[in-house]
Amino acid sequence: KAVYEGITIDVNFAPFFIRQVLHNKNALFSYLDELPSLDSELYKNLTFVKTYDGNVEDLGLTFSVDENEFGKMVTYELIPGGSVTTVTNANKISYIHQVAHYKMYTQIQTQTKAFVAGFKAIINDTWLGMFSLPEIQKLISGDISDIDLQELKRHARYLGGYHTGHRVITWFWDVCINEFTEQEKSLLLKFVTSCSKPPLLGFGAMSPPFSIRAVDESDDGTDDNLTPGRVIRSSFKSFLGIQGSNSQGNTRLPTASTCFNLLKLPVYNKKSILREKLRYAINSSSGFELS
Repeated sequence: KAVYEGITIDVNFAPFFIRQVLHNKNALFSYLDELPSLDSELYKNLTFVKTYDGNVEDLGLTFSVDENEFGKMVTYELIPGGSVTTVTNANKISYIHQVAHYKMYTQIQTQTKAFVAGFKAIINDTWLGMFSLPEIQKLISGDISDIDLQELKRHARYLGGYHTGHRVITWFWDVCINEFTEQEKSLLLKFVTSCSKPPLLGFGAMSPPFSIRAVDESDDGTDDNLTPGRVIRSSFKSFLGIQGSNSQGNTRLPTASTCFNLLKLPVYNKKSILREKLRYAINSSSGFELS
């Protein structure tokens, strides 16, 4: 649904899994080569078997895999009669490929089929054929390029009394653009939109658009009790840069409504306070209505 709506999500699927989603039978693909992305320890163990100088039979391996399922050991055969077929120097290459195929395909086959069925129920299968594996990953989770906050600033909208010339907005963009590291820019984006990467088509295509709403100290930050009079009073005070009567040194933290790409930014009276509170909020690993 996110891909269909053009919404990026902060998740990176392993290449082998996306290959199964694309289901390109003609693509050259080795489960063994992709195994480190799923289980690096198993890959090391299979590499040890492959390069073992002695008699592999001494390792006591068979063409089977033991799995602990809810406290009970269950044996799965990699080939018919695999539990009684010993791994030897002659067949060890076949063994390691069979184990890799089991871990990356057979073991997760049911879950993968369910995911693919749901995915293709929304996204036409012929559309997927237009994209390569890296392009599908970009469609899902966005681009890995640096975040251009200047572009985000050009497309930003302001609510509750904020405007492009408001001192808090000026401070906000100065801190974010000129003082934030690339990691902090990613954290800011994740805090407001739930995804740390920019949209594939740029911030101009973000829907809903990135917005910043003024929040007074006396506002609880939620939308449940908003009335027309309250909105007008808060907007007027924010427009003039007036703090609420309950303001005690700007104690509120910024909050976010990620469903609407909305940052609720209190009307701070100092740039240093804005910088401190914003950094604290985006590094707290929380976003929605943190206060």
